[in-house]
Amino acid sequence: MQLPQRVFVGALVVPALLATVGLAAHPAPDVVPGHLVFAVRSSEIVLAGTAGSSGERQELVDAVRSLAAAHRITDMITPDAGERMPVTADMAASLLGVVLDQGVTDFTGVVHKGHLTASARVADPERAGALSDALRAAAPGLRVDEDFTTTG
Repeated sequence: MQLPQRVFVGALVVPALLATVGLAAHPAPDVVPGHLVFAVRSSEIVLAGTAGSSGERQELVDAVRSLAAAHRITDMITPDAGERMPVTADMAASLLGVVLDQGVTDFTGVVHKGHLTASARVADPERAGALSDALRAAAPGLRVDEDFTTTG
């Protein structure tokens, strides 16, 4: 092998082969479900948590925006390549739709590790029961824990 060929092989091919072997020996870690927080405060909806990509984040924001056009939407979701949304954008929008359909204007929901933890202020025990049932129906596969306060 001539000197220019040796330089080429030594400088480019060998490091590329070593890098390939290194990547095969150390695969990328699995992307795990993160968390999602959504809150309704009067005419504002706040979204926070982690998304695997900005596309995943935007899909959720668009789904919420189409559902609640009259509300101001505050997006505080952080793209994180190591975590993805714990639920799909459609399920998150469905959960939020239930809250809005029930006329609840003070609600916080946290989805994390297969659980939905919900807290809200509702007018009476009947509305609390209706909200509880609707959240469970909209969140198949999630365990729903709730802390509802009645105002009347």
